[in-house]
Amino acid sequence: MEKVAVVECRSYDFEEVYEAITEALKRIEFTIPENITVLIKPNIMAQNRPDQHTVTLFAVVDALCRILKEKHCHIQIGDSIAFYEKGLTRKAFQMTKIQETAYKYDAELIAFDEEPLVEVRSGLVGLDVLYIPKVLLEADLVINAGKLKTHGSLRLAGAVKNMFGCLPGGYKQKIHGWVDSKLQLADVFLDIHNIVKPSLSILDAVISLDGGPTAVIGKPVQTSRIFASRNAASLDLAVCKVIGYEPDEIPMLIRARDRQMISGYDDIEILGNIVPVKFKKLVKGPLPATYSKKGFFFTHTYVDLMIDNRKCTSCGVCTRACPVAAISSLKGKMTLDTKRCISCYCCIPVCPRKAIKIRPSLANRVIFAGRKILKA
Repeated sequence: MEKVAVVECRSYDFEEVYEAITEALKRIEFTIPENITVLIKPNIMAQNRPDQHTVTLFAVVDALCRILKEKHCHIQIGDSIAFYEKGLTRKAFQMTKIQETAYKYDAELIAFDEEPLVEVRSGLVGLDVLYIPKVLLEADLVINAGKLKTHGSLRLAGAVKNMFGCLPGGYKQKIHGWVDSKLQLADVFLDIHNIVKPSLSILDAVISLDGGPTAVIGKPVQTSRIFASRNAASLDLAVCKVIGYEPDEIPMLIRARDRQMISGYDDIEILGNIVPVKFKKLVKGPLPATYSKKGFFFTHTYVDLMIDNRKCTSCGVCTRACPVAAISSLKGKMTLDTKRCISCYCCIPVCPRKAIKIRPSLANRVIFAGRKILKA
């Protein structure tokens, strides 16, 4: 039976969060070895302020870094934002104050959209192939540090779904278009989890987000808890008792049970007090067999890459960086096949001439303008 620690934490005071996480690790009997490389994977979905509560709060990451420093670990903090914004993940690190936390603890900040990718085909269920940042596979230990949010499509954005952020750039958006159901998408999340193999999952539920995972539609709700478990799906099972969904309404938990990541919906020992909180049920009833790809999200928010041949010198660095061979030389000029491209953005930082650019649609530009107003 998997253990899930649930520890009261009423604020983001640094000392209170540190004590709550320390107690949570003690309850599940999790000990971090000394002198190893540990990668913390928070939820940094966008270039948002901490007070919008869409992301894992920097105080939670600070507490984890403090614990790791006590063990003389080399600390890495890595993530990739959910959709295109100018400045990409590096700007998000700054906006969310994760960058300040990294400097404080001499941690290495890693934007997955700048990292080399490894092709994985073996053991996958959701898709035939996935491309995973190599750095995630090289760490001695990965900590999955998510944020409790309800979700308009998947119903819960918790520990399992946080692993989706391991995929770089717009690759995540493209996968939404490649799968045919929420259950297949859940399988992609679980595939990523099983490749990366996080040893520990932590969930920031001090203040959660109700009504959707973004600042535009979500509403902060005081839930005053830190969750911890060795098993991400078990942690999400415990969270269901807070938000009011049954486990068989959550696609990630249905597939986790089917794939024996959990033996059943009662296969958890909760160490602490669960306090139910009234959350909106954004979606009710059984999961549909398929889901529509004709909405605004699928048709207007994607971005393509382009090569500015006025700057390009055809050095070939981008060709070597591309994991799917979407960039090639044709008649002395570099060309990019947008149908083959997975929008991982990994070619952008390696170009010495800054010749590879993102071409946002009109809808993207309108969204960016609105987000600037929200951030003001």
